[in-house]
Amino acid sequence: MKRPVILAITMMLSWSVLFACAKKEEETSQDTSAEATTSEETTTTTTYAAQHKTENETVHVSKGMIPQVIEKKVTYVQTEKDGPWDVESYEVLNWGWEDSFVILNSVWYVESNDACALYSGLDESYSGKKASLYLHYKDDLEDCRPSIGKDADGTPKMDLTLKITANAILECDGEKRYLGDFKVYKGEVYEDGTSKVYVENAEGKGVILGTPDVKSATWEDFCAAAPSSQDILMAQSVTYIHDISFSEVPSFSITSGDLKDGRWDPKITNTKFRENLSPDLSWEKVEGASRYAVFMIDGEWLHMDVFTTETALAEGAFAQGERGAQYIGPYPPWGTHTYSVFVFALKGESGDVAFQFDAGGNDINKIYEALNVDKDGNAGNVVAYGRLDGNYTHQD
Repeated sequence: MKRPVILAITMMLSWSVLFACAKKEEETSQDTSAEATTSEETTTTTTYAAQHKTENETVHVSKGMIPQVIEKKVTYVQTEKDGPWDVESYEVLNWGWEDSFVILNSVWYVESNDACALYSGLDESYSGKKASLYLHYKDDLEDCRPSIGKDADGTPKMDLTLKITANAILECDGEKRYLGDFKVYKGEVYEDGTSKVYVENAEGKGVILGTPDVKSATWEDFCAAAPSSQDILMAQSVTYIHDISFSEVPSFSITSGDLKDGRWDPKITNTKFRENLSPDLSWEKVEGASRYAVFMIDGEWLHMDVFTTETALAEGAFAQGERGAQYIGPYPPWGTHTYSVFVFALKGESGDVAFQFDAGGNDINKIYEALNVDKDGNAGNVVAYGRLDGNYTHQD
């Protein structure tokens, strides 16, 4: 009787244990499921849909050679609730400069640890050398139009269609070098203030780099940096004659009391308020010369033609008159022009010399070539020449 009772009790205990374990597993499963549900609910609660907004903005950049005004359409994104708004993308709508900016007659100063980076037109001997450069824009601006562009790597920039004359003075290793007149044909400006000025002169093309820390300078600063007074005169003028074919011919000096510090006295000019007096000119007698041909020319505009056997011309001796004895004073339409006096010492009477008085289209090299042939057709008629340059600036 005892054994059946013991067996029954044992079975009841086993079932109780099994039931308890099953219940425990169910509870554990329910707890795990509850935790998972809670985790899902938490994840769902913390997920944040990115927010976007677009605004039109105007950015003013004061650094660099050109004070910029950039109008942008900017898209911002917020990836966390109450988080910061970050720039996601932007589109440039307009890119120009401040209304107060004037490029005419402006002077700029820039430094670099690599002269060739400052101006790419230098030879390799300047590479890696510290240098400084003054850049002067003249007053003959023909065109200046901005447009929006991008570099090859996608960097936005302002492209400039630019037509103006500029000149530069480079100082490197204690040497000052006047780089001559440049024709500026385009420019590039970046938002960080960096600029590139594309230039061309008789030596070829190059790029002048304007760094963001380029400084505005004055004409007095430029003159102080110039290697010579002649460089200053050339830097001011928009009509200085740089290239002459007769530079190997012997030369002599010309003087004039109407020329002071590289500028003609206003009384020689043909303007509303001036006297239109031909300047006094004098030079030493040239051995082997029997006569002299005197021309005053502004680029290609002829203001004076005089043929004489004298070595001095008195002030006011000539006016508009007959060929070979006529003068009309400077009257530049704008800007600063150079009025160059050329005196050619001739062996004898020259052949036909073609020129147009008080008109353009005159080439001093062609005038020389004609003078260099005498009336009998013999070459070598020019014994020597003299040159005297003076500037005059337009005045109302």
